[in-house]
Amino acid sequence: MKRKLKKSLKMFLPYGIVALQEKHKDYKVKKEKEYVFDVIFSLGNACRPAYHLQKHQLRFCANPLDWMMSYSLDTVIHLYQTKFNDFFLDYVEVPQKMDWFTDVKNNVTSIHYPEIGTDNKEFNIKMKNRFEIANKNLIKANKIGFICNRNDDQIAFSDFLKKMGEMYSGEITLIHIKHNEEIDGIRTPIKCSKTKISERLKLIEYEFNDVHENGNDKINNPDFWHGNVRIWNSIVGKIAVRQNFISYLLKSEKV
Repeated sequence: MKRKLKKSLKMFLPYGIVALQEKHKDYKVKKEKEYVFDVIFSLGNACRPAYHLQKHQLRFCANPLDWMMSYSLDTVIHLYQTKFNDFFLDYVEVPQKMDWFTDVKNNVTSIHYPEIGTDNKEFNIKMKNRFEIANKNLIKANKIGFICNRNDDQIAFSDFLKKMGEMYSGEITLIHIKHNEEIDGIRTPIKCSKTKISERLKLIEYEFNDVHENGNDKINNPDFWHGNVRIWNSIVGKIAVRQNFISYLLKSEKV
C-alpha cells in the first residue's frame, strides 16, 4: 500500500498535495448522485454488471464473481457464507471451449481464468484473499450496493436480500437490470420500480430492452455482451461510491 501511495503521489508531484486535494474535491462534487454507497459489487449472472461498474470507475474493490457466469443467487449466498473456501476446488473443463471451466459443486462457469486448468488450488487461494478484502469492506459499510442482470423474480431477490442482511449490518440495495425487448427507452419509457423489503433492504428494478445497438449476435458483434450501453450508462451514471482522499489516490482498475 505504501508503495502504491508513493507511486500515486509521484505521478501527481508537479501539482503538489494542495492540487491533489482540489482534484479530490472536484471528484466528490461529480459523485453527488442518486445512489450513494460505501461499496458496490456485481452479481452477474455474467460479466456485464462488472464491466459497467469498471467503465464508470466504481469497481474500487474486486469481487471473485465479477468475471464469472451462469451462477445462482443461492450460490452467491453459499460462497459469501463460506468465504469461497470450496471455490473451484472441484472443476471440469467445458467441452470444446478453451479455458472454460465449471465449478462442479457451485455450478459457476469461468471463461477468463486459464490458470484454473494449471493450478486450481492456487486460484482458490487467490479468490479467497480477494473475498477477504471485499468482506472487510462489506462488514464496515453503512450502505451496500449490489447490481445484476438476471432472470430471477422478486421473491428470489427478496430472499437473497434477507440472507445478505443476516450477514451484514449496513443498508443493502440491490439494483436489478431486467431485459424486456418491448421497452426501448425512447418510444417506450424505461420502467423503474422500487420495493422496500425492510428498513435496511431495498430492491430497485430497471426494465428495458437490454440488447447492444449492433445486435446480440455473438459472431458478428464482439461487443454484444455489453448490452444496451446507452441505458446502462444512464443507470450506472446515477451511482457513486464514497471515497476518502487516500482511497481516491489509490483507486485503480481491478482484474
